[in-house]
Amino acid sequence: MTIVDEQTSKQNTKKHTGRLILVLGSAILIVLSSLIVFSGYQTWEKQTELTQSFERCIEKAPFKNTANIYNHEQKLEAADLQQHFDQFNEILDETGLPPIWNGKELIPWKEYHQESIQFAQKCHEELGIKQPQQELRGSYAKPVWDPKSTIWQPE
Repeated sequence: MTIVDEQTSKQNTKKHTGRLILVLGSAILIVLSSLIVFSGYQTWEKQTELTQSFERCIEKAPFKNTANIYNHEQKLEAADLQQHFDQFNEILDETGLPPIWNGKELIPWKEYHQESIQFAQKCHEELGIKQPQQELRGSYAKPVWDPKSTIWQPE
C-alpha cells in the first residue's frame, strides 16, 4: 500500500466516523424530541381531563342551581346612584377588587365569592388537585380559583 492509499484510507475513515457521529446525534435528537412532545401531550391531556372533571364538579355547586337568585332585586333609583358610586369606590379602595351587586346591595368581591371558593376547594380535594394554577387549564387555572392564592389569604 502506498502513502497516497494510506492517506485516502484515513480520510475515508474520518469521513465515515464523522457521518456516523452525525447520524447517531440526529437519531438521539429525534428520539429526545419525540419523548418531549409525547410528555407534553400527556401533560396536556391530563390537564384537559382534570379541567373537565373540575367543571363537572363545580356545576354541582348550590350557587349554580339557584334559578331565582335575582327575583328580589332592589330597584335602583337615580337619587341613590351617587351613594352607590361612593360605596363602590370605597369598597374598591379598601379591597383592591370591585364589589359585586348581589341584587340588594354592593358587597366586597371576596365576600360574594366565599361560597364558590370553598366549593372549589372541595372539588380540588375530591379530584386530588394540589396546585390548580399548574394542573388546570383556562380560567380555572387563574389565581381566583385557587384557594391557596394570595387573593384568598387574610390581609
